[in-house]
Amino acid sequence: MRKFSKTLMMFASMLALATGAAYGQEASFGSAGPPETVPGQFIIKYKEGANIAEQSAQLAQKNVKVIDTLPSIDAQVVQIEGGGAEIAANLPNEISNVEYVEPVFVVHAIGVPNDPRYPEQWGFPKIKAPEAWDTRTDSGNVVVAVIDTGIDYKHPDLAANVWTNPGEIPGNNVDDDNNGIVDDVHGANFSGATDNGEPMDDNKHGTHVAGTIGAVTNNSLGVAGVNWKTTMMGVKFLSASGSGTTVGAIKAIDYATKKKVDIMNNSWGGGGFSQALEDAIKRANDADILFVAAAGNGGTDNDATP
Repeated sequence: MRKFSKTLMMFASMLALATGAAYGQEASFGSAGPPETVPGQFIIKYKEGANIAEQSAQLAQKNVKVIDTLPSIDAQVVQIEGGGAEIAANLPNEISNVEYVEPVFVVHAIGVPNDPRYPEQWGFPKIKAPEAWDTRTDSGNVVVAVIDTGIDYKHPDLAANVWTNPGEIPGNNVDDDNNGIVDDVHGANFSGATDNGEPMDDNKHGTHVAGTIGAVTNNSLGVAGVNWKTTMMGVKFLSASGSGTTVGAIKAIDYATKKKVDIMNNSWGGGGFSQALEDAIKRANDADILFVAAAGNGGTDNDATP
């Protein structure tokens, strides 16, 4: 039954992965021009067993500033003044125990039509959802992490299907479940300078995606969801403008992995190939989590142009 539920809920997401060298891999996702990056920011992945404190000291000697960490992959996020692409490219040769260095890529939410009425949700007949609904409409025990711009968890057509963290006491300003995020009651937010427990959607993209996955259905309100009853966790890493970085994406995936969700939905894409991001996705896969990614809206053949 769990496999059936996961298959039924596969809908709308985007991320294509390619293979390449450890630095400066090329993958355009069908977009024109070079991948968009955060100026001067890079992810440095260290080899297993490396002493992070020693690595930081070596970076400081080169005026490379550590601005964030990705402990799940033994990596640091650094800022190099003046862009620093050449400096970053040489770091594996100048700093000990460096496995790879890559830019911090910018990714974007993939646009969706603003169409709230079920009769106009033409995709459901194409995936034979009504036939599936004759068999089952309830997958309330399946937790789906909507990794996006957040979720309007107060929305009347979503609220009943929104995940609530059983280890967190709402509003007490305490990290009750000891995961580093205070009051992450309905998910977490990795879109700003400080990680926090407020995944409220300020863009509407994630809310639209959540509605497609699991809007409360047969309630005479709004739209229908692929699953009428499910459990959706809001994991926000895309900003109000619909943009984010691979650093935020990795943190979001790691958060959902640690929370042992069943499915991750990713309706976003862009940038170039990121080994660090692929590593995060592999960790989710190793945890038996289904990672769902959309084909995108470019109208291109993804087999011919990954």
